[in-house]
Amino acid sequence: YNLVEKYKIKIKQDKNNSFLDKWFLFPVREEIDFVFKELKKVDNKDIKKILAIILSRTVRSCRATTHADLATLKEPVTTTYYCKKHGKICKPIFSIKGWWQRYTIDTLNRFKEFDRLRTETFQICLTGDSRTMNIYEEIKKRNSEFAEILLKQKIKGIFSSPPYVGLIDYHEQHAYAYEIFGFERKDELEIGPLSKGQGKEARDTYVKDIAESLRNCREYLQKNYDIFLVANDKFNLYPDIARLAEMKIVNRFKRPVLNRVEKDRSNAYAEIIFHLKER
Repeated sequence: YNLVEKYKIKIKQDKNNSFLDKWFLFPVREEIDFVFKELKKVDNKDIKKILAIILSRTVRSCRATTHADLATLKEPVTTTYYCKKHGKICKPIFSIKGWWQRYTIDTLNRFKEFDRLRTETFQICLTGDSRTMNIYEEIKKRNSEFAEILLKQKIKGIFSSPPYVGLIDYHEQHAYAYEIFGFERKDELEIGPLSKGQGKEARDTYVKDIAESLRNCREYLQKNYDIFLVANDKFNLYPDIARLAEMKIVNRFKRPVLNRVEKDRSNAYAEIIFHLKER
């Protein structure tokens, strides 16, 4: 504190109107804005996308929060604190440089590894409402050849980890990216958000929404499909979800979660992988 006063180091931002205002210290915000301005000057679209990925990963790791509260932000941290995760005194991030360098190397290594492992197949990431999206039409807009293959062969199965009811507000988790890159937020379409809690109404809505998503997907699946869903189903909702989706749970696999970022890593924790098929 004395050093901050002595050298007149500015820690907090002047405004507190947005996620970027609240959750990043002043010097960090200055660096984020500088890098983003430089990024916009890049003409090559592919390089610009890669730099945007690196910046997004960097910004997420530079939020002014404790290491124990990375998943559920509580209050901004502006000074040293006792870290429950590491069992020592830690401090907030004052510069993005370290994470920027780390994620630059890591991102490029991931591209290299993917290039080595990938096969002559199609991969497309679709964003939208899983309850209503027309998968064929969306893929047709991007790759007509892939759409024709899907129309003939259909999809063999799904492996997914849907949102857990009332656990995380995913839009808020990535609010920094929405603000930096200008993405449109669609919070009202989020399934099972933390903001709606875990009460009976929230659980009933969650069951309905996940079941609708599965029913929508069925239209694009082969007859003998396999669906694997990872869930922390402490409310035992998935039997009802399967029933409403006109599916059946044929197996359950227990998956221990050993590497957690939150403070209560000492508590036993496990998820269930549900294997669903046509009823």
